[in-house]
Amino acid sequence: MTQSLSHATPPGDEPPAGPFWQPLDPRRHIAAAVGWAVFVLMTAGALILGELAAGAAERDMRADTQARLVQTAGQTADALLAQVEVLLAAMQATTAQWPQGGAAATNLDERLRALQRAQPALGWIGLQDANGALVAATDGTAAPVALPRELQQALRAPRVILHRARAAAGSDALVLAVPLAGADQPPAGVLVAQLPWLWLQAELDARLRAMAGAASMQLLLLDPAGRVLAGPAHLDGAATMADLSEGGRYLLGRPASGVERGMPAQGMGWQVLVREDAAPALARARQTRRAVLAGVLAVGLLAALAVVLVARRPLRRLDELARQARAVQGGRRDTVAVPAGRDEVHAIGAALAQLIGHLQDEKAALARLNAELDARVASRTAHIERLAQDARRAAVTRERLRLARGLHDTLAHSLMALLTQIRLMRKLGTRWSHAQLDAELAEAEQVAASGLADVRLAIGQMRASGVHDNGLGPELQTLLERLGERSGAAVHAHIDPAAAELTDERAAIVFAIAREALRNAEHHAQARQITLTLTPETVPGADSDEPARWRLELHDDGIGFDPGARHDGHYGLVGLREQAAQLSGQLAIDSAPGQGCRVVLRFEA
Repeated sequence: MTQSLSHATPPGDEPPAGPFWQPLDPRRHIAAAVGWAVFVLMTAGALILGELAAGAAERDMRADTQARLVQTAGQTADALLAQVEVLLAAMQATTAQWPQGGAAATNLDERLRALQRAQPALGWIGLQDANGALVAATDGTAAPVALPRELQQALRAPRVILHRARAAAGSDALVLAVPLAGADQPPAGVLVAQLPWLWLQAELDARLRAMAGAASMQLLLLDPAGRVLAGPAHLDGAATMADLSEGGRYLLGRPASGVERGMPAQGMGWQVLVREDAAPALARARQTRRAVLAGVLAVGLLAALAVVLVARRPLRRLDELARQARAVQGGRRDTVAVPAGRDEVHAIGAALAQLIGHLQDEKAALARLNAELDARVASRTAHIERLAQDARRAAVTRERLRLARGLHDTLAHSLMALLTQIRLMRKLGTRWSHAQLDAELAEAEQVAASGLADVRLAIGQMRASGVHDNGLGPELQTLLERLGERSGAAVHAHIDPAAAELTDERAAIVFAIAREALRNAEHHAQARQITLTLTPETVPGADSDEPARWRLELHDDGIGFDPGARHDGHYGLVGLREQAAQLSGQLAIDSAPGQGCRVVLRFEA
């Protein structure tokens, strides 16, 4: 017979949500898993390869750009050097044409002005003797520019001196110095000329304009210490340690040996540096990165799609197995046919058939277990109903006993006194005078009123829950004080403060026992002294679960009685013992005629 497996699962082993065969659906799970795995792997590989290729392209582009900048810096340095060498050559040619005697020759001023007209780039030209004194100059007011140490060097060979202005109003300049010497004679002086700094800046700007595609390039001229001599305005005079790349914003190009490679003898000492904005310089590298990344990702996606399509082809038998599993789920089959072969599909089919067989067996076992549990539940329910009925009967019995004790404590006492008074009036009423009869009737009326008041008080105490609200200790204290006010007896209470924490049903029973014992002392003992003591006998530790043991003692100095004698129609002592039994406590009554009465109750709370 065909059976459904939708509930064939033992207790405590619930299946996951949805049909149990869904995790075996090959088309939606195996192929998807393979496809996603390949997709993730190909995507990750594409990202890694793209990053590697893009990084390599960027490094190559940066290296090419760096080489181009170094080449540009070298060409610029060579061009500046060539311009300076032309000026030095012109100065040497001029000194070679002077007559022997050099500095002592006549018309020196005119010769200097002729040189300045021939080389207008020279801003000032002068002649210093071997001691550094200015012999002649195009501007007579100008001070000598060659210092003693530099003058001695210029007397030996032509030099280019980097002159930095020391005054705030001065300006930087290049000083060209050429020795003035006759044939086979020591130098008679030095021909010096100042090359204005604006000339250098103009040469750099012209060189920059001459370079094609140099819109994002900048040329900088540095002194030997690395200080910017010429270049962008915001870098003019920048410190030696300044970051000329400005945080990587620019690519820098610097010749390997600088300008010094061409003029070591002259000691020019400047450096030419080329920098280019990194953003446009590396734009092609970023485009290459994006192109490579997009191409590799596209190839990876196509490969993943191809793998998914290839993986779906051998899954037809798995589709048939999934169809049979759906039929089992719908209750149209009770097992699946194991596919032939020795591949993974056969293993999955065998495992699935074994699983379905186990589920069928477990379903039958579960049905038997459910039947047994239903029988046990019915039996336990009937037993619980019987126990509940017994508990209700016990509760009714306890309530009847409580009402009986309440009636005994109140109404029975008053009715007994009233009955005694009425009997006395019936026997002696004919002998009494009218005044005596009125007095007896008044006393009977007082007894009836007192009994009514006691009944009302008892009813109020039965309805109230003072012990539950205030605790046993405060309620006993109040009860004893009211007894003293009514009877005029001296009352004494010794109650441990911890008794205020006793507020449960057991405390209410202890209160009822104390109230009955005090009522007996008030109505029967004719006591003048009444003492109530409530103290703990044992106090368990803070970590103990054992209850504390308490001792309640009531003592009066009344007329006493014989506890062992029978008192027909009186149930006060019987009620005390019954209530003590409810507490599983120990009640002791010690009394004798003329010796008062002592009631001791030991209980746990």
